[in-house]
Amino acid sequence: MNAVVTKEITSGIGIDNECPICAKLRDPDTGNPRFNAETLAAMEESRAIMRGEIPAKWYKPHELDKAWSELLED
Repeated sequence: MNAVVTKEITSGIGIDNECPICAKLRDPDTGNPRFNAETLAAMEESRAIMRGEIPAKWYKPHELDKAWSELLED
């Protein structure tokens, strides 16, 4: 028996520029995301960084202490 299993490749960002994983995590009744306000704000900040509206921070390996201290300030 020579069965061939094909792997379905999905690409794209889904409906309304939303990733398919996030779309599956929406409340089925209301359509609202199941994330709290802090998580939603972090997701929007990451989108703004990807769009280039907020500059990304870069650290060199010897600046790890500085990176940790800035993370803990938030």
